[in-house]
Amino acid sequence: MTKLKNAIAIKNLKISNGNGWFLVSAIVMIMFLTAIGITITALIASQYQHAKREEYTQNAQLTAEAGIEQSVYEVNANSSFTGYSTPQVFFNNSTQGKGVFTTTISTNSTGKLKTVISIGTVYLPNNDTTPYVTRGVKVTLVGTSGNYSVYTGPGGLIMSGNSILTNSNVYVSGNIAMSGNSQIGTYNQPSTVEAGNYACPVPPNSTYPSLCTSSSNPAITFNSSNSIIYGTVCANNQTSTGPNNNIQTGNGGQGLNPGSPYCPSPVPYTPPTVYNRMGQINAVTQTQDGSNACNGSTWSANTEFTGNVTLGGQCNITIDGNVYITGNLSIGGSSTLTVANSLGTTQPVVLVDGTITVNGSAQMIANSDGTGIEFITFKSADGCTTSNSDYCSSITGSDLYNSQSEQNIVVNGRVNLPGMVFDAQWSEVVISGSGNMGAATGQTVNLDGGGSVLF
Repeated sequence: MTKLKNAIAIKNLKISNGNGWFLVSAIVMIMFLTAIGITITALIASQYQHAKREEYTQNAQLTAEAGIEQSVYEVNANSSFTGYSTPQVFFNNSTQGKGVFTTTISTNSTGKLKTVISIGTVYLPNNDTTPYVTRGVKVTLVGTSGNYSVYTGPGGLIMSGNSILTNSNVYVSGNIAMSGNSQIGTYNQPSTVEAGNYACPVPPNSTYPSLCTSSSNPAITFNSSNSIIYGTVCANNQTSTGPNNNIQTGNGGQGLNPGSPYCPSPVPYTPPTVYNRMGQINAVTQTQDGSNACNGSTWSANTEFTGNVTLGGQCNITIDGNVYITGNLSIGGSSTLTVANSLGTTQPVVLVDGTITVNGSAQMIANSDGTGIEFITFKSADGCTTSNSDYCSSITGSDLYNSQSEQNIVVNGRVNLPGMVFDAQWSEVVISGSGNMGAATGQTVNLDGGGSVLF
């Protein structure tokens, strides 16, 4: 009987001990899950704070960029503008907080290059005394040489889509054709536009280009009621401001054909100057295969590259003088082409016998004096393009008419090419996209983009 009681007691003890271990295990599990929950909560809170700070950081960056945009606008209207020393409010609300920017503008000794520094600061909602995030942006502005940033032969200026040409005076030997929502100038920054209307007869003969005198051949045609020109417009044989009053004065412009001293009568025929191609070729001192153009870090002055040249990937080149390319030139990828500071204000010329293509991701950088590169192609539809002599020193008549629609310079995407000049001597320059560049010259200039081209 005693042994039976002891056995029952031992059995009960084992059961009791099992319940105790279960309770301990449950407590440990609860503590473990609690720790995980606290960790997850802390992680979520940390991620939330990080996300919020990242949002404020991005807003500060956007605020700084807004300061750049506004300062560039003011510089284009007034070259002596020195920046916003007083904080300018970009936004102020209970969700984003308050964003302000200040800017400073300095000018180099040549007067062609300006440096803009913009500081964007964001304050938390209901606390506009203690800055939360600050970001800065620095850009370089390069002035354009010459009186015109768009200069064409009788092929004229073609604008379509949503292309906007701002901060530029325009000379066109032929006609201007505008469609879509295209625009020249802005209300507050009107442009000076000259259209010679030397684009007759059509079909062409040996007298092409001649002045169009028929009312059926106006200097400017608007194929959309939404197209508009703000500024002073001098146009031979142009009596209409367009179907929807498309030519307007803007703030300071003089409108259509205001007469002397604003407009010459008639607007003269002055086609683009022909570059001395043979002079540059005769100055060549070294020759390289075009396929090796990316093998070094410098393009030395008076170098000739034979065949096609392609700059792509991480190809970074400094150019310190004139370069001659016998084939086509293609610049894309993440490549950069930088003007050597040693050139000072002397502009290097990249002379190309073939086509020139630039993709939006490529970069071209002016030197510290604001000097960019002039890209020139002599390719044309005329038979003299195969000559080893003057390579078309002049073209008229049907040859010029046919050549002026050949697209031998194409600049794609959103480009940032301040100070760079693109010159199609006998053919067409196509700028498809938006961005900044120095100047465009050709028998025809075609703005085919969806954004503004700032010169």
